[in-house]
Order: sequence, then C-alpha cells, then structure tokens
Amino acid sequence: MWAGKSNFIFSISGVHGVGKTTVFSILEDKYSKNNTFKFYHERYIVKNPTYPLGSIKKEIAFRGEIFFLQQLIKRNTRLKVYLKKNNNKVIILDRTPICVLIYSKALEMVSKDYKLIYDLYKSIDWVKKEHIIYLHADANVIMKRIISRGQLSFKEQNKAEMKRKRWHEKDYNYLLKILEYYNEFLLSNEKKKRNLSIIQTNDLSSKDVVKNIENIIFTISDYSPKKKLENFKDISKFL
Repeated sequence: MWAGKSNFIFSISGVHGVGKTTVFSILEDKYSKNNTFKFYHERYIVKNPTYPLGSIKKEIAFRGEIFFLQQLIKRNTRLKVYLKKNNNKVIILDRTPICVLIYSKALEMVSKDYKLIYDLYKSIDWVKKEHIIYLHADANVIMKRIISRGQLSFKEQNKAEMKRKRWHEKDYNYLLKILEYYNEFLLSNEKKKRNLSIIQTNDLSSKDVVKNIENIIFTISDYSPKKKLENFKDISKFL
C-alpha cells in the first residue's frame, strides 16, 4: 500500500544501442500525463554535449565524461527538490549515475583523470533507494541495432552515421569493454544486486521490453494502472 512520503525511483540503464532510449521514450509517451509518474532524461539541462561522448582521445574523453557527470549532478539536484515536495510518485530516470564511472573506465583515460571523476562522483549526495533496471543484450545483437536503428531518410542516415563514428558507437572492442564494466560495477556487486533487475533483450522487441519494465515497476511500487492506490509498500520488503 502507498505510505506517507514514500516515492519509488527506477533508472533504466544499459550500453548505447541496447534500446534504452527507445523504451524510455515509449514509457514517457505512455505515462507522462499520469500524475503519478515523473520522468528525468539523461541530459537534463543541455541536450547536446560539448564534446563527443565515447571519444577515445584522452583529453576529450575526460571532458566528455565530466560533461556527462555534470548533467547527472544537475538532474540529481532537481530530483531532490521534487522529492521534498511530492510523495506517492513513481520516478523513472534515463540511466543511473554509476554509468559515468562505467563509461570512464571503458575509455581508459589516464588514472589521475579517472580518479578526479570518481572522487567527484563519490562527493555527491545521490538520491538513495534507486532501483536499477539493466537492459542487457549480446554484443553482436547490440551492434546490429546500432547500425540499423531508426527509419531514417538518406540524409538523416548519413548524419546518424557521422554521429556514430564521432561517438565511437560502432567500435566493437569499445562496446565489449563497456559490457565488461557493467558486469563489474552492477552484476558482480552483491550489494547492488539487491536493487537490480536485469532484462535480457536479445529476442525482445521494444514493446516486450516495456512490458517487462512495467511488470517490475508495478510489482515493486504496487502501482496499478487500473486504480489509484492509497498506500505505498516499503521497497525493502522486495529487495
């Protein structure tokens, strides 16, 4: 049942190309007009990064991840204000803050630059009790999605291809590193598993993934799309 000042926070996470942005958009389109739901995008203040995310050039990689972390910090500040003023809400985030550490590791920036990002990450009072929904797929499946995603015109496809190259998206070894670090930071950490749901998306359509996410959200939050509940369940009972 719904209880007092409780809110549930879910973050949808996964490597680029797995379909995270697509399912986040579907959920937002479906529930954004529902007063119970609140959505927060990955790039909360500035939509276009100053530097290409995923760049293998060491200095640019550092600047790109600092930009990424800056966005998440700003989003976290806005989220904390929202939580103080609202209760009985289901909040859905595009990515979890730990993603900045995963991508920074995969870019193999120099140790002092990574340490600066890590120390800054650790210094932030991130919103607690976040439940991570991790979308996973095999590397070969993800690469096919990266190459084929979107029904684009010839001009748009060329533009998208330039962006993929600039953002390092079609580098198979880079993709493998990110998957490896997701495994290290999320799957191999027993403590994190208590707040983690994994959806294997290899053979699922975007709509199927959305259904799986809805099941997780509805089960943990006890929110019913058919009726408004008056109380809120304690998330610790399910973790």
